[in-house]
Amino acid sequence: METKNKNKLILCTFFGFYLLLGFITYDDYGISIEEHTQLYFGAHWLNYIVNFFEIDAFKDKILEKIGKFSNDPALPDPKIFNYYGPIFDVPTAFIDVFFNIQKTSLYFKYRHFLVFFVFYFSSIVFFKILIKRFKNFPISFLGTIIYIFSPRIYGDSFHNNKDIIFLSFVVFAIFFAFKVFEKKKIKNIILFSLFASIATSTRVMGLFLPVSFIIFLYLEKLNNKSISNIKIILITFFSYFIFLFIHWPYLWEAPISNFFQFISNSKNLFFSYYILFNGKYVLSTSLPDSFIFTWIGISTPILNLFLISLGIFFIGKRLFSRFILIDKIKYNENDFWRSNNEMKDYYIFFNLISIFSLLIFLNIPLVSGWRHLYFLNIFMVYIATYSLMIFSIKYKQNIYRLFIVVLVLLIPNFYKIIILHPFQSLYFNEILNSKKKNSFLIDREGLTQLESIHKIFNMAADDKKINIASASYIPYYRTKNALSEKNKNRVNFVGTEYDKADYIYNNYVYEVNPKYNKKYNIPSNFKKVYQLELNGIKMYEIYKKK
Repeated sequence: METKNKNKLILCTFFGFYLLLGFITYDDYGISIEEHTQLYFGAHWLNYIVNFFEIDAFKDKILEKIGKFSNDPALPDPKIFNYYGPIFDVPTAFIDVFFNIQKTSLYFKYRHFLVFFVFYFSSIVFFKILIKRFKNFPISFLGTIIYIFSPRIYGDSFHNNKDIIFLSFVVFAIFFAFKVFEKKKIKNIILFSLFASIATSTRVMGLFLPVSFIIFLYLEKLNNKSISNIKIILITFFSYFIFLFIHWPYLWEAPISNFFQFISNSKNLFFSYYILFNGKYVLSTSLPDSFIFTWIGISTPILNLFLISLGIFFIGKRLFSRFILIDKIKYNENDFWRSNNEMKDYYIFFNLISIFSLLIFLNIPLVSGWRHLYFLNIFMVYIATYSLMIFSIKYKQNIYRLFIVVLVLLIPNFYKIIILHPFQSLYFNEILNSKKKNSFLIDREGLTQLESIHKIFNMAADDKKINIASASYIPYYRTKNALSEKNKNRVNFVGTEYDKADYIYNNYVYEVNPKYNKKYNIPSNFKKVYQLELNGIKMYEIYKKK
């Protein structure tokens, strides 16, 4: 069999298996606290759209859907919805209304599959980015495996409809940015602008896409005087804002003022409360500069960290040598890079370093580990793949041996994904021992809630009404919407009124310092009857009244 056909067969088999795996397991995952907000947000903006265009067909059903969630006291003020992008939540809200979906549990199930499917498609596009750049099937294939099977990214790809959607659209945008670097076709510029605008409305950090893209087009002009990128820059600028305006209802009434308000107010979306970090409770708005680097360091597989560090060193060293040689030695009149491939490498490197620098300079609060920065996965894995390329050049005669060695080194990733299922999102690497793993905020998104309530149902064998309290900051009562109709009627959530409870759930997430505030102390008349601990990580515990 020819090498090309053999590689194609391997690729089709891998992505076929990955799709099947996602289809089989997508319904295993818990419900994060963000999902109710996104459901409400989608219905809110769908209602705005039908009123804006004076469409009467779905008004009643939309208002009915809003009513299902509007009485939730933990939902944010609708004004905050101005800062959430519509690309995932509005279409799914329309699906709910159009097909008249009444079972609230179904809302979450099919959304989980759609999040997975978008990420699945981004992994295919990411492979295309790698194979186009490195022109080496084994190395590009390994890079794609690393992209998919980093445990936290893998786990979130089944439920995180903000950060994983953002990551995916960043991948799509960069794919077309690279196409523009290769060939200045209008179609590629337009598609880059489209995906960059969608990424921006999803997360404000998406602004880096058009900014860095235009910077590199300008540098390309400096590199080669015969290239004129002014037209491309103008097309990018205007098409980006046109797409942003078209797909984002928040901009329809006052596009310019609302856009700048979106940028200026984004930092104020974070609330101030205590979070557990390295054994201490610190305010979310006063985190140390080491916060993000610590989180990436303890929740990214060690092999990934090693390859990323090497890649940063290799690319940084080469870039430094280019600056030293500027105006002294000319390489085909390209001072910053010798080829499109080097331009791509520097683009990825520039974005990664710039974003880290910006986060530190602006002191942006990141309360959920590095969840809001999962989009950096594309940059880090690209750089890790660059390291693999360096090794492949050095061991060119043994490329498939290198492939097997790296694949073997990836086995711990696969193993952790299996043993942590469905809580891969709460993964820590082996840099930390069990004690240290539990000195960080773990289940901030409440992913263990759904499993815990089913565990309680199994403990209470009869059909008697069960009163459940929560010794946690996370709104446990929201789990009710993910239950079957029978189980909804079986449970009653009593908040922190422990005297009324039969069971108490605790996932160790508090907004106060428990050393000084006894709000979540378990009463002495309750006994621990269950604790889930995986790979040394304490996920949650259940107490029963004696």
